[in-house]
Amino acid sequence: MIVGSGYRKNGFDAFAGKYLQKSDMKYWINSKEIKDPEGVCFGLGEEIEEVEPGFFEILPTIDEIWMMNPDCKMNMTENTLKLFHKNNVLIRGRFDTGAEKFAEEYHLRFMLLDTELAQAGEYDKYGVDIITLRFYGNGSAYIHQDCKCPGSSAGTIGGGEISFDLPKNFYRKMSAEDIAEKCWGSCYEKIIENGILASILEKAKEKNGFLIDYRK
Repeated sequence: MIVGSGYRKNGFDAFAGKYLQKSDMKYWINSKEIKDPEGVCFGLGEEIEEVEPGFFEILPTIDEIWMMNPDCKMNMTENTLKLFHKNNVLIRGRFDTGAEKFAEEYHLRFMLLDTELAQAGEYDKYGVDIITLRFYGNGSAYIHQDCKCPGSSAGTIGGGEISFDLPKNFYRKMSAEDIAEKCWGSCYEKIIENGILASILEKAKEKNGFLIDYRK
């Protein structure tokens, strides 16, 4: 198991293993990052199938968990649950999966993971455009557009990224086509054809948003 500094998060990412245990944090155990007063977000990679009981108790300021594998078994203890409630932990995952069921069972907040909507192009030729639906902590959304191009000995030869916010309750006001039209044209057809965005919008209508409060 590898535990590294978090990507796009204040915390850690764990990957390349099936069972996450406390000993996997030995490199970080005395670091200031493990108890950051601003909060710690922990990402569980797609390969992780189970988390050791009491693991999150070594992260006293844990406030967010990203569950890439919706079937990951999160072994809870009484103290872990108390910590999660005390810190108002947010669970992030896919709609209607084990991640959301976990949040509902333990009365926590849940929010959809950032989701890639489409990509077009070939990296080795002219580059690849990637469109992702991302979320702020309050549940509002934005579109992130990233062009990745091959580099050279003199540096990169292109690429770049740009984002734009989506309006409040956009899932009720806008169709997948409306949103796709605002994105880079290279990805328009892919966004419409794969149906990912359309499915997300329907689910958001059912659930009245992307941030769901199961604490009630």
